[in-house]
Amino acid sequence: MRKISSIKLWFIALLCVSGILDYTAWAQTGHTTSLKFDKVVHNFGKFLASSGKKHCEFKYTNISDQAVVINNILSSCGCSVPEWNKAPIKPGESGVIKVTYLNDQGAYPFDKTLTVYVSSSTKPIMLRIIGVAYDKEKPISELYPAHFGPLGMKSSTQNGGQIEQGLKKALKENIVNISSKKINISFANTDPALEISVSPSSIAPGESATISYTINTSKGKQRWGKNIYKATMLNDGKSIGTFATEATIVTPYTSLSKEEKDKAAQVFLDKSSFTFGSIKKGSKIPVNVTISNPGKTALKIYKVETGEDSMDLNYPAQILAGGKATVKGSISANKADPDKVFIITLVTNSPDRPLVTIFVSGSITES
Repeated sequence: MRKISSIKLWFIALLCVSGILDYTAWAQTGHTTSLKFDKVVHNFGKFLASSGKKHCEFKYTNISDQAVVINNILSSCGCSVPEWNKAPIKPGESGVIKVTYLNDQGAYPFDKTLTVYVSSSTKPIMLRIIGVAYDKEKPISELYPAHFGPLGMKSSTQNGGQIEQGLKKALKENIVNISSKKINISFANTDPALEISVSPSSIAPGESATISYTINTSKGKQRWGKNIYKATMLNDGKSIGTFATEATIVTPYTSLSKEEKDKAAQVFLDKSSFTFGSIKKGSKIPVNVTISNPGKTALKIYKVETGEDSMDLNYPAQILAGGKATVKGSISANKADPDKVFIITLVTNSPDRPLVTIFVSGSITES
């Protein structure tokens, strides 16, 4: 049995709570795909909320050996309207998905998702449009509140989403020179799994640049679940802060054949949530969850992540086909909270459930 006592919760568990989890990575490469996109994120930057509609394009090429049809594109918001060619896309042919952002939501930072369903795969392709609409001009330092010396970014840690083990994901983020002097950016002490560059590397006051980075899970030590990848940012050779991006590494699932999925391990829990009722602060909450594997191969539990330092759990590293085992231990109720939810996330090799979440809820009183 493996034991954990202090592992931080991966934010993906919170997405499970809100029901917006999607296991499809935004820009993974390494397995066969039918449509290759020139980008999966378009950044409109900052603009006035009164400036009218905004437009962008996502270009693609059919790199498979058969015709592909874009069956549908669903937007996460009615403010983002996609247009695309409904005709079959022959091998080698290219096309574009045109997106109009209506810009009628008022002043706010936005991040909208477009889910692209294609005939060649049961897994959709995720595209995003991001930007900041504002009422009036604001100082750059306010628009980019995460500061690294003379640099400003939207957040101190970037979100790399999910990546299947053995694959890689390419992403981009904007940085801005919020100082009054020209800066020259380079990187050092870079994580072995992180490839990073900036263009342009010399940034004038008030100007922006693009950090391009790739998380490559095949490089460096094999990791599972939530991980943070870092690089030291330098200005003229001197450290000004740390670039950090986090990603959840899961078992490969999009490239598996039907036969491989039929033979794969499966995960069933006797309960995915339970309540401990009302208890006093300082009490121990017992955890005992039975896991069954009705699949045809062994179920591996690579990692268990929790949101609390107060959890002391034991879990099996492997459950044979047809077997059962338990995740057991306790949670210390250290703080009073009338609506407390503890979250436990299992990182497994099941292609159907690479992340399995257990919710433990109740009321913790002072006395």
